[in-house]
Amino acid sequence: MENSFKLFNPMKDNSSNLPNIPGNYLIVLRESSQLPPIEITPELHAIDYKGNLYQVIYTGISTKSIRERDYKQHFTDNNAGKSTLRKSLGSLMGFSKIPRDKNNPHNKKTKFNEEDEKKLSKWMKENLLIFYNIENKEKKQIENLEKKLINDYNPPLNILGNNNLINHEYRALLKNLRNKTNLNS
Repeated sequence: MENSFKLFNPMKDNSSNLPNIPGNYLIVLRESSQLPPIEITPELHAIDYKGNLYQVIYTGISTKSIRERDYKQHFTDNNAGKSTLRKSLGSLMGFSKIPRDKNNPHNKKTKFNEEDEKKLSKWMKENLLIFYNIENKEKKQIENLEKKLINDYNPPLNILGNNNLINHEYRALLKNLRNKTNLNS
């Protein structure tokens, strides 16, 4: 792990230091952080990085740019409509979703209101770290590593492609929370 992934700390590192090329990433909790609590507590698996253990909550891929996908879509305001990670975390925090497209409010695409998006960005920067890997450049290699990371770490916020029985109930509850909006909840 230590050799192939690099650490990015959104509280102190500049996003321009993230590579603008394809790769894989892991989202982990800072050592003293926890996921927002709901009725079910997930079982978390940790990675060892330079003697520190970090609990993995999500993994993903970028076929174009680690900088654009990891940081700009996940960690900046008003992106819950484009980031499954943001939508999951905001749903765990109990934020209500609103239609993303004012011209087509019934297309089921949602985001959080501006104030909640800002709270979410702040929480993410204070509680999460990013590990990224840019060794694989081909789409198939990136996808294969993502499957391996899902199998190895069973990140509870990865719903798609995660068939592990551990955290199955947690992911089902998360999926229900993600599907609720203030219009139909």
